[in-house]
Amino acid sequence: MNGNYNIMGMFPLRLFLLHQERTTLHVHEPRFLQLISDCIENDSYFGIPFQSKTKFHEHGSVVRVVEVVEQYENGEIDVLIECVQNFRLISFEAKDEDKLYPSGAIKSLNPIAIEHNEELIEYAYDYNKLLFREEGNTEAETVDIRKIISLLSLKDEEKLKLFRYNPIKQIQFLIHKLKYMSILVHKEKLVAHQYHLN
Repeated sequence: MNGNYNIMGMFPLRLFLLHQERTTLHVHEPRFLQLISDCIENDSYFGIPFQSKTKFHEHGSVVRVVEVVEQYENGEIDVLIECVQNFRLISFEAKDEDKLYPSGAIKSLNPIAIEHNEELIEYAYDYNKLLFREEGNTEAETVDIRKIISLLSLKDEEKLKLFRYNPIKQIQFLIHKLKYMSILVHKEKLVAHQYHLN
């Protein structure tokens, strides 16, 4: 992709991936099977505009097909995809002129780049240690932004919200989430311990 504006095939989903995140898609509709086939053949990307239950959002994820995981006799496939960047949707066409699938023009956006914050790192370190110390991993490694997001298993709506925040609110959001999840894990471990004693 070159320049700030790019035109590519679109696959609207209730899915929002951040830079370098991966997931598996099950593809069954003919139009999107054609899209995946075109991307594999041309070594190209496609866009996933985030579509919630009630709204079609302007932000989304540009992804590449890493591999075809499974091919079924009925033509459906499972593919592993990876996000290469995020975007803002400039325009959307429900059907490309020569293709079955939609297309859209996008503006590429920079990935989340949170500056080093001691409070955030401390909470992330403690949460990581809380999660894994009983599994023999007594040393919680230093965590970067991608590891923090992975640790928290943020929902798609939460990742979209995080992406749209300014850097200060991003840090506040992550610290709040780490505090909340730490409380939940503490409670779960306490209940499990009490159950074991009984």
